[in-house]
Amino acid sequence: MLSPSAWRRLGVLLVLFAAGPALAQAAPPRIGVGFDVSAALFGGDLSPDGPALGVRGRVALPVNADVSVAASLGASAHLFEGTRDARYVLNPQASLIVTLPGGGTARYVLGGFGGFIPFDGGGGPTVHGGIGWAVPLNATSLYVEANPSLILGEDATALLLTVRGGVIF
Repeated sequence: MLSPSAWRRLGVLLVLFAAGPALAQAAPPRIGVGFDVSAALFGGDLSPDGPALGVRGRVALPVNADVSVAASLGASAHLFEGTRDARYVLNPQASLIVTLPGGGTARYVLGGFGGFIPFDGGGGPTVHGGIGWAVPLNATSLYVEANPSLILGEDATALLLTVRGGVIF
């Protein structure tokens, strides 16, 4: 049986858990779409020659005014060896995004985990971090971000350098 103080703590926790989603629901999810350029380094089979061009979509759910949780999916292709030898990769990510205080341009840091999934096999989980800038327009924002990742392959580790840009709705 729980003591009265344990019941109070449990009640406070329930109120906090209920209040968090209620506050977050007041702010609509943000949807971003964009393009990226990336290159993997130091990873043997994980790092094909040349950069990759890709597209990415992200949905961010605000937790409060400063913090959001996000899920995104990117697809890229290493096309500089021609389409016959192209390597196609999926790159899902789950991120925590923290907006930094500042002026008209929103600066943010992000970090989390994901995957580097080549269609031809291999790849592995990723850990990522980065920094970005969002410029508010009227109903949308433009963004640019640098988001390097560590690819943790079975036989090697690679550094994936990625630069992105796009629109947030």
